[in-house]
Amino acid sequence: MTTNITTIIVDDEPNSIRNLADDLAVYPEINILDTQTSPQKAKKSIIQYQPDLLFLDIEFPTTNGIELLQEIRPYMYNNMHVVFYTAFDKYMIDALRASAFDYLLKPYQSEELLQIVERVKHEKGNNPINFEQAMHQLLNKDCKFAVQTVNNLLLLRDSEILYFQYSNENRCWNMILTNMKQHRLRLSTKARDILNLHPSFIRINTDCILNIDYLSSIENSTLRCILYAPFNDLELIASRRHYSKIKEALKLL
Repeated sequence: MTTNITTIIVDDEPNSIRNLADDLAVYPEINILDTQTSPQKAKKSIIQYQPDLLFLDIEFPTTNGIELLQEIRPYMYNNMHVVFYTAFDKYMIDALRASAFDYLLKPYQSEELLQIVERVKHEKGNNPINFEQAMHQLLNKDCKFAVQTVNNLLLLRDSEILYFQYSNENRCWNMILTNMKQHRLRLSTKARDILNLHPSFIRINTDCILNIDYLSSIENSTLRCILYAPFNDLELIASRRHYSKIKEALKLL
């Protein structure tokens, strides 16, 4: 039976991600769940998927991989194997102090990658997943949840929902999907009901709840929320009252 090694790659250089993913493709046991160039989005992905193997670059424009690892450690439920890989060997001692599983210096040799995969296979085979880990992974799968609209009961993933907007005219919440279709929710639906659907749903002002997975940045002067393309033309403004809660939520992601 082939060992399944769930894997995430985090690097701010897309070319490096592609090269590493291509090199890992020769190993049938490697299952790449996600790749990320943003440390903030990487945090959420790693915590959600709890991978067996994490390839983590060290140098990012706003932080470094060692700090990112320290931030996510309290949220990890399994024995994640962290491989720091970078073009700079000056971080080797810091990486070892951060309890890295291994250290891969770019450009690496195929034999070095093979050794890492074999070590992870060996350790995973000798450390089967326990009940707590199994339950955590089961509960954190990308599953659908039900949203009751005026006309339908919709089964959706959080990634399909862009934001919710309260309509003062109709005195109800509208749900806007990533395909830009709008659905009116029932009059009885309250803001707290929406916020309880998923941790990525954050209230940015009194009348708007945003899926912050799509939030790219917030302008300091206007508090305009800039979303990732193709949604970057939307005019969504955070309130001063809710801005601190947004920042608090982003730290957790």
